[in-house]
Amino acid sequence: MTLDLVTLLAAVTAATISLAIPVLFVAWRARVHHGLTLWGLGLVLNSLSYPVFGLRAWGWTDLSIVLTNLLTSLTLVLHTQAIASFQRERVQTLSQWAVWSPMALNMVVVAVFLHDDLLRNTLVAATQGLMAFMLLRQAWGPGLLERRLTGRWVLIGGAAMLFGALVCRTLFMVLASDWDPRYNVPSHVQAFTYFIVMAVVLINSMGFVLMQMERAIEQQRSLATHDALTGLYNRAALQDLLPMYGAQARRRGTPLAFLMLDIDHFKQVNDEHGHLAGDQVLKEVANRVRHGMRQSDFLARFGGEEFLAVLPATDGAGALVLAEKIRQSIEAEPVRFQEQGIAITISVGVSFGIPGESAKSLEELIAHSDQALYAAKSGGRNCVRLNSVPSQPV
Repeated sequence: MTLDLVTLLAAVTAATISLAIPVLFVAWRARVHHGLTLWGLGLVLNSLSYPVFGLRAWGWTDLSIVLTNLLTSLTLVLHTQAIASFQRERVQTLSQWAVWSPMALNMVVVAVFLHDDLLRNTLVAATQGLMAFMLLRQAWGPGLLERRLTGRWVLIGGAAMLFGALVCRTLFMVLASDWDPRYNVPSHVQAFTYFIVMAVVLINSMGFVLMQMERAIEQQRSLATHDALTGLYNRAALQDLLPMYGAQARRRGTPLAFLMLDIDHFKQVNDEHGHLAGDQVLKEVANRVRHGMRQSDFLARFGGEEFLAVLPATDGAGALVLAEKIRQSIEAEPVRFQEQGIAITISVGVSFGIPGESAKSLEELIAHSDQALYAAKSGGRNCVRLNSVPSQPV
């Protein structure tokens, strides 16, 4: 069976440009700046490389070779940069040197061996295989702390397929002998390459767009459950998670402790230093409190300058020790804002107990910690007070 390369090139071009248009439209419409525009531009360049390859049928072989390699290399670079842009500050990204130098090497090979088809195509396949490896490495995301979701695995699979295809192409180039005098590549090797490329373009684009969607979902979930200023859980998340903490305490028969923390004279901070300074104080206090807690503890912004900490399996003595440690960490060092130090203290109310079956029992424990906080405020602030409650379910 004779391969019609013109039909194949037209099909791959149509498929790629059909992907590029909606990707760029979504990037423009949604004002997405996580590499989606770079990905779309890479698809455009990739779609142009196929008709440029077809110029060889009209005798423009040298121009076709140079432009095809330039467009293909730029596609790989832009897609690698798109992934890096998407996950910047979350993983170890490749240096610009590591991304661009294989492309430069690819073009040097093309220029030096322009009229040596076998050596040029073999070396080009090898250098583009290196670029595909860089794409695969960036897709994997070395140092990624979060779990790899579906979109990333799809992209990893597509990048691995491309890398494998280029390795195989390099080997085929070395072993092949039936060179096509018009296209300068064995027809079965070219067919294999372009069919794989079409599949990879579809898979990688699907994976990258899915990564964008999964991040958007995570961001929406985070906005619904976290305070935008401090990054702590908000009151809505607290209401959702409290029943779980209460059920665990009842099942294990261990007390659940609450710390109600309030920044002393916070209004005065806003009045004297401005609301931006107040925001910085809130963020710094949240960070210090969070760093002083155990991993199993839960901290939420309760409202205004108040924070509520939930301490599983903690009795009154343990809660008092932790509360005092946190109080001292806040008092020990002023909050820095615009090269000035703002002295801050907090008052803490502590309660503990084994919650009963009803949601009201949890609310009562929180109310007890609020009463203890009021006692701390009345007692001169910058101190910790305990509101004793029964050890049996309340």
